[in-house]
Amino acid sequence: MSRLSLRTRLLVWLLVALVVLLAPLWVLTVREAQATALSALERALLARMGFLVATLNVTPQSLSQITNDFGGVGFLLDSSARLIWTDQGDNRLPEGVYEALREGRTFRRLIEGRLWIAQPGELGGFGVAVPLEEVAELPARFFRLYLSVGLVLLLLAWLVGAVGLSRSLRPVGSLARELSLRGPDFLQPLPQPQLLELRPAVESLNRLMEALSQAFERMKEQEQAAKRFAYGASHELRNPLAALRGYLEVLQRRPGETRALQGALREVQRMEGLLGGLLTLARLEGRSQAQAEPVDLALLLRERYGLRVEGEATISAELALLTLALDNLHQNARQHGGLPLEARLVPQEGGVWLYLDDCGPGFPEALLPRAFKPFVKGEGSGTGLGLALVEAVARVHGGRVMAANRPEGGARVGMWFPDLRQG
Repeated sequence: MSRLSLRTRLLVWLLVALVVLLAPLWVLTVREAQATALSALERALLARMGFLVATLNVTPQSLSQITNDFGGVGFLLDSSARLIWTDQGDNRLPEGVYEALREGRTFRRLIEGRLWIAQPGELGGFGVAVPLEEVAELPARFFRLYLSVGLVLLLLAWLVGAVGLSRSLRPVGSLARELSLRGPDFLQPLPQPQLLELRPAVESLNRLMEALSQAFERMKEQEQAAKRFAYGASHELRNPLAALRGYLEVLQRRPGETRALQGALREVQRMEGLLGGLLTLARLEGRSQAQAEPVDLALLLRERYGLRVEGEATISAELALLTLALDNLHQNARQHGGLPLEARLVPQEGGVWLYLDDCGPGFPEALLPRAFKPFVKGEGSGTGLGLALVEAVARVHGGRVMAANRPEGGARVGMWFPDLRQG
């Protein structure tokens, strides 16, 4: 049965339920019919026998009339409760009849398929024994009735239930068709089903497909970012390598050329800086959180960089990573912006914003949307990894970054850190 469909299983269980319902119903009906027939027969016999007593007509002829109407045998007893007449062959009465009549009680008992009834009278007593063939045939008669009419009703009830189950299970089929249309390129939410029992499952599937869709989007973005990163890295490395090759060729022709040697060393240092930045950025990409400790941010900015700081705040951060980001911001402002560099600490959204403002020309407008991407840089020298490292450090701390041009002139770079601890 484990290989059957849900619809088939439900129809089988419906049939089993109907059979289980009809079986005890048949038993109860037969028992009730037998009890009713037996009670009606007993009342009819008692009424006829009571009429004989009332009319003083208790004779063999009158008893024979009762047995002719109901079947069975009759019997008469004298005042000593001795049998004086009976039309049964063995002339034996069941135990208890004599005692009941001597005590003046009515005797009623079902013995071996016969209903025995005896009543005391003026001359002694009398009674009849009526066979219960018709009552005994009731189970067979009801069984035949159930086999004919009952089976038809059972089939009709099963058909009605089957139609109802099929209509009720239509939402399951609709859901299956909707799911068959879904794939990696089509993860739209499923419509709400009409069947209430399916709604929790559909809501869970919609949440799963939304998560898968977001995961696929992130994978595409990461794939595109990896391609851009590889292209940018190869492009940035090609320039110092070409320059280094040129300087080495000059040295090969003129061994004593000092400027060529200095240029070669400068390009080697540039390559070292670029490779070191790439290695640090790759390590940060593989980390999900920082090993945080309390850091007095205002004190760090004053003592390490000699900046004028507005505001106070203590944050939870990994000091080495925080210093790496601040070093890159400070160097970026010194190379591309203009000093003096000012810092502001602004508590916001359960964390703190660190804003660094310079007095330079600001960011080129076309560069602002991509300021924190690797290998994005303005005019001048540099690896183009400084702000990318700043964004990676903020992300590892659960924070975020921003870059903008100030209305009064100069650039503003911000880092937001969570878990603010007021200083």
